[in-house]
Amino acid sequence: MKCYFHGSVLGKDELSKHMGTVSFAIPDIGVIFRSRWMGSLLECQYAALLSLLRFIETNTKLFKDQNIEIQSDASVVIYQLTKDTFILKNIEPYYRLVQTYKTKFQFKFHWLPQKDNPACHGLTETPPLKPTVKINYDIKDSKNTNRRGGVLPM
Repeated sequence: MKCYFHGSVLGKDELSKHMGTVSFAIPDIGVIFRSRWMGSLLECQYAALLSLLRFIETNTKLFKDQNIEIQSDASVVIYQLTKDTFILKNIEPYYRLVQTYKTKFQFKFHWLPQKDNPACHGLTETPPLKPTVKINYDIKDSKNTNRRGGVLPM
């Protein structure tokens, strides 16, 4: 199963801390995740990867007996995790945490161009899937007539 991650920052200096975004996508099961993160570019990229790994760990039934390929446009992160290379001290805790996940389940890393990374894009490439969980979309409590959100009827 192919899984993708992406991390980005809003500032121009990629080594200093900025507000950023972490995301991951698993198109085979229709999952895309995005959240804000404060950190350097490398920290955001590692945080995105760790979010993906945590998701895989907590959803073991979905990934049982699957060959997991983790792909990203984060070239430095992929290089650091596939080659024996220098790791900055501030990145070392992230790197070590990824290594602990390697002992829990198997996965391989691959680099791909940003234009091919679904974690960078919207949901247009993710096919709609039939929900397997019944979700209640009613935002109004039947016992309480106070509105809690949504739109007002015309």
